[in-house]
Amino acid sequence: MLLGGLLFCVQDATAHEEANQVTQPASTGQDNANMTYSNLLCSDEESPRWLRREKSHSLSSESDWDPFGADGLDSANALFVRSIYLVCHRLISSWKTDMHVSLAALEVLSGLARIRQPQQDSLECRRAVKWICDFVVYQCQRPPPFHSRDLHSTIVAAFQCLTTWLMAHPLLLQDKECVHYVLEVVELGISGSKSQPKVSDVPLLKAEKELKPSSLRVKDAAEAALSCMMDHVGYFPKLAGPETLSSLLDEEALLKFGHPDLAMPVPEAVGKHFRYFVTQNSAIVAILEENLGNDQGALPTVTLLVRVPFGRHAWTMQLRHLPRHKSGARSTVANPGRPMPQYDPPLHNHPPPSYFPETTADIPTCEIDKSIPDPTSSTLTREEAQMLGFLDQQAKMEKSVCRRWEDAMWQPGASSPSTDCKAPSVCQEFQTARLFLSHLGFLWDDTSKGSSSNGQPLMALDQNQPGFYAALEALDNISSRTNDTVFIFYVKEGQSTAAEILGNVASSRNVHPQFLEFLRSLGWPVDVGMHTGWTGHVSTSWRVTSGDFNIADLPADHGGSLYSGHHQVLYWSDVLSEVVFVVPSPKSLPKDVLSGEVTLRPKADSCSERTSTIVGPSDDAGSAAPLEVNAGEKARAMSLNLDAGEGVTRPARSRPARSAHVTSAEVKVLVVWLESFEDALSFPLGDLLPATNTGQESLCGRGSERDVFVIFVHALQSGLFRIKVQSRGTKTTQALPLVDGMVVSRRVLGVLIRQTAINLCRRRRLEAEMCPPPHVRRRMKIQEIANKFQVHQMQPQLYQQLFKNTH
Repeated sequence: MLLGGLLFCVQDATAHEEANQVTQPASTGQDNANMTYSNLLCSDEESPRWLRREKSHSLSSESDWDPFGADGLDSANALFVRSIYLVCHRLISSWKTDMHVSLAALEVLSGLARIRQPQQDSLECRRAVKWICDFVVYQCQRPPPFHSRDLHSTIVAAFQCLTTWLMAHPLLLQDKECVHYVLEVVELGISGSKSQPKVSDVPLLKAEKELKPSSLRVKDAAEAALSCMMDHVGYFPKLAGPETLSSLLDEEALLKFGHPDLAMPVPEAVGKHFRYFVTQNSAIVAILEENLGNDQGALPTVTLLVRVPFGRHAWTMQLRHLPRHKSGARSTVANPGRPMPQYDPPLHNHPPPSYFPETTADIPTCEIDKSIPDPTSSTLTREEAQMLGFLDQQAKMEKSVCRRWEDAMWQPGASSPSTDCKAPSVCQEFQTARLFLSHLGFLWDDTSKGSSSNGQPLMALDQNQPGFYAALEALDNISSRTNDTVFIFYVKEGQSTAAEILGNVASSRNVHPQFLEFLRSLGWPVDVGMHTGWTGHVSTSWRVTSGDFNIADLPADHGGSLYSGHHQVLYWSDVLSEVVFVVPSPKSLPKDVLSGEVTLRPKADSCSERTSTIVGPSDDAGSAAPLEVNAGEKARAMSLNLDAGEGVTRPARSRPARSAHVTSAEVKVLVVWLESFEDALSFPLGDLLPATNTGQESLCGRGSERDVFVIFVHALQSGLFRIKVQSRGTKTTQALPLVDGMVVSRRVLGVLIRQTAINLCRRRRLEAEMCPPPHVRRRMKIQEIANKFQVHQMQPQLYQQLFKNTH
């Protein structure tokens, strides 16, 4: 309660000062009041800049209430700094051995990290990160007898808190000492030891270290923190918005860039243009060797679609030998200054050969000269005549060739003495897959570095096997973040049936104006048909659609039913989680429930009969005492029997005893706005659960075995809001900042509700035995695809396959 109150005070003080700064200019009237209350309610610093919030109605009961106006009180910034110091100092001293208090302190620190101060003290932020790192170091270095699942849960929560601080303050990575602390504690979480425990020690290389992490959960949390530090700090939200951490491009979208008119009805027709490989048994690489239609020349282009445990990413690369500003320049000189060619062919004089010197003709002949016969005489032997024939034939052929060459030289378009030697034309077709893989070193015969099952760093996948593209789609549907859904109900005074409660949100006349303001402070509205993140149901989530949307389908007047999940939902996300806020309407109930085909269990109306209150101090304003469950009374079922073959749910006393730790992380969080606080006793929880379907119920078994958390909100006459928290499940879980019995202000109600819902779901995942983080589930799916669809071949066969065209 004290820690939650501390976080509430800091957030409320910050929101109050921000509102005063906005309303400082001299302006009066209704417009000023609307601006004031809009900023009070929408003071959450994490909402995106493009979020459009509607103006809210003003409340005369709060217009003159100024609890921070007294002189002498500390500013919000001073309160922020003192709160960080107090919580961090206690966390690393007296609270470090208490799991529940440590988790609560880490939740408070995560909430403080998200508070934007006008004058942020970077030194205090660095100290907070250092203290969180010291807490992780202390917990990891505790003796083995103290290591337990609860201890490792605190370490995982500390890594999540550390990630929140880095995301909220990206300038921390510009501090060398802060980066050293963070990387050192990440190394400790992954390997179980530091490379340099002391400054005087010689650093131990990674190859020489023995990997002994505290647990696989701690190792996974450290890897997630490292990935967030490398990929998202300072780069969130991306151009695609905060609803996705991955690329929105898939195989079909990439292929449409190069082939806009190509019809691709089935994934097999798209996939035949790609080559699929798996590397290091943790990444699936799809390689497209075609240009995307936006190339600036004939260059080797390769497009990669990389599926890794932390998302899906698209990269396009070109092999360049010159920078872009020189890509059009010729490598040869245009005018080298050569002399002009001489077109007149030279005259060749071929005198007859002389067998004797010229002076021999002047010597008078004698009788002895006639003793040697003349070789040129007409009397020849048969062999001599044949040889002379060969010589004449060869001479004629050579003369014919010379004439043809001379004629061709002077024809139009033929090479002439003035023609220079030109460079060959640029190659237009490439097999860029082998170029890319070779340049990255995947094709070298170095099997000692391979970590795959067959000793090779790269394995080809057989995309022609049945089920390959379905497996890729299943991998893409596994988000790299946690996703949660919060359902919001409005209960008018005296209502106790599901039909009445669901019908309240049909019109704004049925709800209080503060309720609509509260909804807008939880998140920003998104269209289910165009949203690429979590939408509250698995059938419409994480899909890239065409974007067709008709605004005429939206109701003109509503009391929250617009966000029922049929058209829109309220969405909020950060790097670690996605949260959707859904306001169920009568359309949210299944058809069989509306038609009366499914029978409810008798007397399953009261929320008090199936929930146990999270114990918290009661106030003097007439708060109800914590509800207790009679041990001898039969447990009522909370959900409908939707499966005809499942049979009737057994009573709780006939079920086998459960272990100390739950086995599923499935949890439902409900926020109930009460006009009368006494209606919390008769809230029909079991009747409303069928309207809270997310499509994930089959992952954890029967609906009655899931945990349900209900946060009741009641508006007091003073303008404050009274909170009541109830839970029902296998293990009571409490999360901050809201606890049972707390009273909060209007300006931070939405922020506190959202943070409490996120922390409740995170606590539930920490307690669950079979709830791996999202990136671990993606890694397991990648390994499953690699083992099922890999091509069992040696290195020569892989080389041979690379030289084949994909289509």
